[in-house]
Amino acid sequence: MSSSSSRNLFEYTSGRFLFNEKLRRSERYVPFDIDALLNAICNAATFKDGYAVIARIPYRITVPEHYAVASEAATLDLLHSNGIPVPKVLSYAPNRANPVGTEYILMEKLEGVPLSTQWFILNNKARVKIMKQIVNLEKQFMSIHFPASGSLYYRKDLTQLQHAISLAVQDDQCGPSEIVVGPTAQHEWWYKERARLEINRGPWIDFRSAFEAPAKRELEFCKQFGRSHLHVERYLRQLYEFKEAQPATHIQLLLDFLRLIPHLEVPSDHRFSRPTLRHPDFSPNNILINSSNDISGIIDWQHAVILPLCLCAGIPDYFQNWGDPLSERLAKPEVNMPDNFNQLNKFEQATVQETIRKRLVHFYYAALTMNQMPDHFDALREENLMLRAKLFKRSSAPWEGDSLSLEYAIFQAFTNWPMHVDDMEPASAVTCPVQFSEYEIQRILKDHDREQEIMEELSEMRDLIGIDALGWVPDDEQLGRSKDVVRQIKAGLAEHCNTELEWTALQSHFPFDDHDEDS
Repeated sequence: MSSSSSRNLFEYTSGRFLFNEKLRRSERYVPFDIDALLNAICNAATFKDGYAVIARIPYRITVPEHYAVASEAATLDLLHSNGIPVPKVLSYAPNRANPVGTEYILMEKLEGVPLSTQWFILNNKARVKIMKQIVNLEKQFMSIHFPASGSLYYRKDLTQLQHAISLAVQDDQCGPSEIVVGPTAQHEWWYKERARLEINRGPWIDFRSAFEAPAKRELEFCKQFGRSHLHVERYLRQLYEFKEAQPATHIQLLLDFLRLIPHLEVPSDHRFSRPTLRHPDFSPNNILINSSNDISGIIDWQHAVILPLCLCAGIPDYFQNWGDPLSERLAKPEVNMPDNFNQLNKFEQATVQETIRKRLVHFYYAALTMNQMPDHFDALREENLMLRAKLFKRSSAPWEGDSLSLEYAIFQAFTNWPMHVDDMEPASAVTCPVQFSEYEIQRILKDHDREQEIMEELSEMRDLIGIDALGWVPDDEQLGRSKDVVRQIKAGLAEHCNTELEWTALQSHFPFDDHDEDS
């Protein structure tokens, strides 16, 4: 094999990036010994097996090292043994100390194409058929019993010093007896200096331990490594006049959240605190379908984690349509086009079709979940449980200059206090441990509303440009079109710059230019 052909195997070839492409490509460059990998494949499978083999090799930036691959392999094995259509693991190496020179998982290639390639051309009947399968498959893996929260591993892949809890396999489920619940493999727990922290990464045997652990992690990170930081989202920096956020502010918010926790507990034997496994990114990219629109596989279980049901409940991001009044009511949507549909222009027609699609998918996911997984449905419909989940998510986010997200969630807890859940015994009446002055309330509401407006603008620009948050585009042709749109957007913004802050935002903090991601 030529050196150029070999290099193509090591490099990222599945798209381009509008900005910071050199960095993105270097993060995804993974050299390895090709002959050694071929030998590993030959040792793991034979031609008699009659299936194709995929070698899944993580990027160098993938964290946690060792645990990401080890956990994904164990998770796939457990799911496969329980009849979930996931790739069969043939062999894996959780660290780079092997002849191939990199971590890898060798797995059976599943038939089918990503749902994302067909999703927008399917009719509504086909979409409903797929939603039924999605909820049915979720029911299967969300019903697996686990003794604690954390991530799955084979015991041999953890050190003797690491705490792990064996699975108590139920009569209605199966799985290798050596699989255990161990420390979390979620990315944010190992992001940057967090990998060096001596903290409790799990497993967590009760609701409170799992609920408070991420906040304690971020508290320790901010104390040891926190530094002043401009908002991680460049398009929001002008709102704060390019002032750097201080870790002390976030530390205080984390402490405020931890003061709430004793009053927000869910009993460990309650149905809403049951340790539950969910897919880390249950979107059309990770769902394979065949020509009959049957789901043939669910892929990409990297960073999967088990959490109390009420902390992970919800409609998957890609399929939810919260914010739409009809979807909020879970009302069955009208699927027929309006009478004036043919008089609308193409953009207006596409908008109508997209609205119907979003409402339909949201409704059927909720309705099917209500029928097949009532505990999950009750959790996602209980406002104060979902507010607990929001607090958990906001306190879990690695701090990079954004404190308003957590502050707003704490404020919502304050306004909803005592955060009672209908299905639980009411807690004794206690004044909310965190209070807000009228001035603070007005500031939080104003900043939150303005942030929402700005982020909506950013989302619309990304859609117009044809990129995701990382600036990814599928090919060179789309990259050229995206660059043209960016030039037009920047020129249009320049015409309306009237202040020094606006010029600074455009020239030094424009979100679609190459930039230093550590500043």
